[in-house]
Amino acid sequence: MPTVEDAPETSPAKEDFLPEIDLHKEDVQQKMEQDVEDVEAQEDIVEELGYEIISEQDGKKMPEPETHRDAEEPKQECGQEKEEKMEMEEAEEKVFGVSPEEEVIEADYDIIDEEEQSQAQLAAELQGMDWFCLTCGCLLSEDDCRSGEHHDHDVTATDQAYEEIKEKLSDWISELQGRSENIEDLVSELELAYNSVEDQFVESEAAMQAQNEEMMALVMEQYNNMSVSMEEEKKAKLEQLYDQIVSFQESIDSAKATLETTAREAETDARSPDEIHASLKAALASAMSLELGPKGLLVFEDYAKGNTSSSNLAQRKGIPVPQRPTLQAQEPGSATSTSVTVYWRVNSGDIIDCFQVYCMEDPLGAVSEEYRVTVKESYCVLEELEPDKTYKVWVMAVNYTGCSLPSERLTFRTAPSVPAIDTERCTVMWDSATLRWSSRKLTPEQSYTLEYCRQYELEGEGLRSISAIKSCEQKVLLQPNENYLFYIKAVNESGASEQSEAALISSKGTRFHLLKASAHPALELSVDETTVHYSQDAHENTQPTDKQYPSILGELLPAHGHYYWETVVSGSTAYRIGVANSTADRNSPLGENSLSWCLQCIPTPTGRYQLLHNDIQSSVFVVEMPERVGTLLDYQLGRLSFYNAHSGQLLGSFCQRFTQPCQPALALEMPGSLEVSMMQEVPEFTKDS
Repeated sequence: MPTVEDAPETSPAKEDFLPEIDLHKEDVQQKMEQDVEDVEAQEDIVEELGYEIISEQDGKKMPEPETHRDAEEPKQECGQEKEEKMEMEEAEEKVFGVSPEEEVIEADYDIIDEEEQSQAQLAAELQGMDWFCLTCGCLLSEDDCRSGEHHDHDVTATDQAYEEIKEKLSDWISELQGRSENIEDLVSELELAYNSVEDQFVESEAAMQAQNEEMMALVMEQYNNMSVSMEEEKKAKLEQLYDQIVSFQESIDSAKATLETTAREAETDARSPDEIHASLKAALASAMSLELGPKGLLVFEDYAKGNTSSSNLAQRKGIPVPQRPTLQAQEPGSATSTSVTVYWRVNSGDIIDCFQVYCMEDPLGAVSEEYRVTVKESYCVLEELEPDKTYKVWVMAVNYTGCSLPSERLTFRTAPSVPAIDTERCTVMWDSATLRWSSRKLTPEQSYTLEYCRQYELEGEGLRSISAIKSCEQKVLLQPNENYLFYIKAVNESGASEQSEAALISSKGTRFHLLKASAHPALELSVDETTVHYSQDAHENTQPTDKQYPSILGELLPAHGHYYWETVVSGSTAYRIGVANSTADRNSPLGENSLSWCLQCIPTPTGRYQLLHNDIQSSVFVVEMPERVGTLLDYQLGRLSFYNAHSGQLLGSFCQRFTQPCQPALALEMPGSLEVSMMQEVPEFTKDS
């Protein structure tokens, strides 16, 4: 820490810190005041710079800087210079009128710089360190050298150690300079090699381009020559084949004529049996002399290897024709809706260039170009086939000499077509759903696999699957108030079809269908099984003695949870809407027995409504006539409620403990129509009632 210490007034070393005196001031008194202000400002600067002010006694105890000692030594040795200083001070006092006592405020302080202090401390520490231990790499004093710690070490004088280390550093610098020069030479050589490689690359590229053009010209010339030769050979072979066909046809005609002549002669006994036998034997020998089999298959010359030696060519011509391959039966699950995979085996000694696979639709069909495939491997995937159809497949092996006999023809079948989920026909309950789908073709051995998952599946939850479903519908248990994605695929012994498109099913609402089997004969049910119609003609043809109103039931609702649906009633003036127990008497009108509950609309000009159960009526006050009536069946709370679906008004409710499953029920007292409307979610107004 830099310090400011008290010093003698006459110290020459302190004159450097006196405030600067303005020589151009005439008024001495003003000059003295200015000096005092400068001293105060200097003290402020000392405090801002972080210097520490100490007393003269403390300053004497501190080691003095080397520069300060140098300034004190001449002061002690040379008294003459001190006297000269005093004379100069007296002269200044006469000129400026300022005495040394007045300057004691500034002369009593000495500013010691931090760097000077650190240098002084370092010099004090190094004083007496005249030895250097090369083993430890540290400076030593005389006492350290005599101690036993460095007894076996290499100790030398500081100056000598300095010279040795300096010489060693010089050697290292020289070595590094030499290495740097070598690296520069290596870089120059690399640049030269790079330029040389670049030039050689350009020359090689030009040469390769010229050679490539020359080779292309030769190849095109050879290609043209080969094309001409092949056309000539093709023409000659076609003529040869035509001659063989004509010869075969003549032989066939001759054989037919021989057979006819022989048959007539045998009937008329024109010739003896020996003569007939000789004639037939001669005709058979003539037919057997025809060239058949693989040798009759004319193979073009291998122009791709035109430079092959004559010995190799003769050797290739001596290769025997392959034996017929052994076609393997179709593996279960290897087919899709549009493809089948075919495998076969060959004999170990056969030399085969390729295989020709043929596919023909069974039972009717013809060989088509797109059903004939040439492959190198011992298997083949026949694609672009029709779903759920049977095909006859066989294979032949081909080499340079000829073609083998066809393998045994086996039956292969494609997987069924992709079914489609009919979301309009699906039934959705509070915690379950009945999925229904359609398939293009139904066979006894065909089954279905239903897969489903949540629309936004939870972590770790995968796709669930139900397999071996024989019918076109399946009931699935679901979590309430969730959205699910369903997929369906058809499966037979050959394989499985692709997945159908995803169907979104929500368990947040209720969606069911009316049962056609439960409908009164006078009612007409729509194709989607959601609308029932009672025509005027059917009403007029109804027997007057028949007091039972035409009704229809919906699908059974399991006895747990809650269910909500809406019925469009704007198309009817007199109707009954409610539920009936699954064991209720079908011959009893809705609401007139102990196992059915309903809301009845009586045909009046303003419309009158009443709740009906066990033939007990309860009038209902209605603010406005509803066009849609909402029905809420809550098994948990034991309540059946009816609402105006448009306004949310509660029309009426039954408090009943429903222990058995119930079915939605609709009845028409007058001609009209009722439509069951499916809801995805239960309205909020049902929670407030």
